[in-house]
Amino acid sequence: MAMPTDKTMLEAWKRQLDAAMRLTEVVIEGSQRMRERQIEAAAEAHADAVATQKALAGAASPDELMRIQTEWLAANQRKSMQYWKDLYETAAETNTQLMSCLRDSMPK
Repeated sequence: MAMPTDKTMLEAWKRQLDAAMRLTEVVIEGSQRMRERQIEAAAEAHADAVATQKALAGAASPDELMRIQTEWLAANQRKSMQYWKDLYETAAETNTQLMSCLRDSMPK
């Protein structure tokens, strides 16, 4: 059985460290994309809440209150589903990139 040379061991070590650094970069980038989406969603939710409060304050009838509430709830449901879809897609893309890094780091 042949013993690995110093050069072979050094190259293997470099490959491992390079793979670890690429994996770290992918995870950080994925986390940043998720965080950006969270900030966007929070800002949008806040703006919607402020607009809805103003609309509620100006409502003059029970029918108008019901319409405002129904529209707000429907919009929140739609936006919530899109938000979770976006986060899922970002996580899936990040996972795909991680698997690609692992595959590329395998010795040839």
